[in-house]
Amino acid sequence: MFSKQDVLFPTDFSPHARYAMGYAIAMAARFGGKLHVLHVIDASMYAQGQARFAAGKDEMDVLYASMREHAASRLEHVAAISEEKGVPACIHILRGVPWERTVALVEELGVGLVVIPTHGRSGFDRLVYGSVCERVIRHSPAPVLAIKHPEHEFIDAPSLDIHLKKVMFPTDFSEFSIRVLPCAVALCRMFGARLHLTHIAEPPMFMPEMLPQSAVELEAEQRDSATKQLEEIAKTVDGVGVDIDVRTGLPHRLIAEIVDEGSADLVVIPTHGRSGLRHMFFGSVAEKVVRSAPCPVMTIRPGLAPAELLGEAVLRPAQNVT
Repeated sequence: MFSKQDVLFPTDFSPHARYAMGYAIAMAARFGGKLHVLHVIDASMYAQGQARFAAGKDEMDVLYASMREHAASRLEHVAAISEEKGVPACIHILRGVPWERTVALVEELGVGLVVIPTHGRSGFDRLVYGSVCERVIRHSPAPVLAIKHPEHEFIDAPSLDIHLKKVMFPTDFSEFSIRVLPCAVALCRMFGARLHLTHIAEPPMFMPEMLPQSAVELEAEQRDSATKQLEEIAKTVDGVGVDIDVRTGLPHRLIAEIVDEGSADLVVIPTHGRSGLRHMFFGSVAEKVVRSAPCPVMTIRPGLAPAELLGEAVLRPAQNVT
């Protein structure tokens, strides 16, 4: 998986980005690829500055040149650190909407992984400002490894050693979820990690206090069915130790709890990449996990076939997995 694949690292030069930089360099080193370091000069901020100060084109051109020079200096510093670690690097400075230019560069370069910092915003702050990370997750054709600080670490930045021992893969048993599973398995094989297969059954919609016995029986039936499905999936995985876990509750909250229990260094999760009204009404479990899980989260969106990520088959054909 990711053999000879390049890594893209978008940075805004924040403390969160400095923390994520170690992951980007370590992953590029492990995958034997090049590190692409990107900074996007936000076009909206540039336009706001022009309006606020009533500056003409010449003045704004001078300002943009200054911003670009500053960004180049910062990016070259990151590239120098990468190359000191033996990882070749190149820099990219673009102007526009940060998430749009990031996704466009992913498509142009054909990188195998995006390592991106996230501020983990929630509530009103996220509603007002949005999140570059979440929009990249929604639209990137490559897997996205989201890093926030502080959280559980699985790399040693000075040595580039990767200590990935437990990978959690939450599944809803959908077709896409099963298609993405080989990516989690491949990571386990690459780093000698165990696979933690998890299914979170959401509680019934009706009020359990009104039908207590029915609720208990339904929950037990759901758990038994989910456990059997996870056991069948586990049988298709070769060469990797597998643990299974079935719980009932809100998926993103329980995934965070499982991480807190020490059952995962990394969460690999499919995302449906919803946008617009569908995203407004339904949200995204993957994006909620990125915000709440106290460990790095790798998301993979629909349309990205595992064959494009994997150099070899990692699963035997599943038998009766629905």
